[in-house]
Amino acid sequence: MESLALEGFRNLRDARYELDPHVTVVLGGNGAGKTSLLEALYFLSRARSFRTHRLDRMVRWGASTARVVGRHRGERIGAERRAGATRLRLNGADAPARSAIAERLPVQVVNAEHQRLLLDGPRVRRQFLDWGTFHVEPRYRQAAARYDHALRQRNAALRTGDRRAEAAWRPLLAAYAEEVDRHRADFVARLEPLWRELSQRWSGVSELSLAYHRGGGRERPWRDLLDEAWERDREHGVTGQGPHRADLHFSVARVPARDALSRGQQKLVVLALLIAEVRLWRALGHTPLLLIDDLAAELDPRHLAGVLETVTADPVQLVLTSISRASLPEALAGGRWYCAQDGALAPMV
Repeated sequence: MESLALEGFRNLRDARYELDPHVTVVLGGNGAGKTSLLEALYFLSRARSFRTHRLDRMVRWGASTARVVGRHRGERIGAERRAGATRLRLNGADAPARSAIAERLPVQVVNAEHQRLLLDGPRVRRQFLDWGTFHVEPRYRQAAARYDHALRQRNAALRTGDRRAEAAWRPLLAAYAEEVDRHRADFVARLEPLWRELSQRWSGVSELSLAYHRGGGRERPWRDLLDEAWERDREHGVTGQGPHRADLHFSVARVPARDALSRGQQKLVVLALLIAEVRLWRALGHTPLLLIDDLAAELDPRHLAGVLETVTADPVQLVLTSISRASLPEALAGGRWYCAQDGALAPMV
């Protein structure tokens, strides 16, 4: 991302900013607009926010539209929120799909919420699986869409007792489940060694493992599992097994990581997962954008220095926020620095 132009977005003043190809640092106090800048970049990539599900809240009070326009690898991409609708633009025309921009600009955000990947329910981890796999396997998006459609149709047939429709959708659902499952398993297999190396280095914990649980009987064809579960699914009116029940399991010597690790170690293990994903995207030829929001508030100085040393050594574009320069390690030098105050970003010398 070479530049970013903002209009009507949160508390940020309308302006255009240049981003460093490697490291951009934004300093400022609470409420100065640091996190809003990261949110704007995230919205540009994913057409959603990491702060709220109510996207109209991104529109500044008194404005009609929140608009973000970026220049990325010679292309002009844009996203705007207006009157309950989101519009995406690509090189002067409406983007054909949200994925058209997302695949061009993979984004990863690290903030105080990232520990939810370990502590919350499996839905959060499935979202992580979906986005990660999408950037690794181009065919995954279509496969996942086919599976979701077949799942809705089969569940509807189960609820209404339409055995003929259920029988027609069951083999299709099984075939789509096999495809989704295969892509996800491949993504985790590529990700796991990168994650394990970073996790052990930062947390000092050995015997860490990351396992993909596909949401059904291990290593058995989905068609067999759906056939066997037919009566139970009919009684409950819903498909009980499948990729929609998948999960990621973190463990230490077979003990769940949430029970075996301290709170600080949990943060490092999840942080390692996010950074490992960015490394994987980069290795596959993508140009990911890594957004880190006030990591100094989450980690002690020693661990912060270790994480930032690793991140800045990678050929990844980083946008980092912090309350003060003093909280950042001396090794974080160069790049482009801004000072945020009252919604405006001023270049720092």
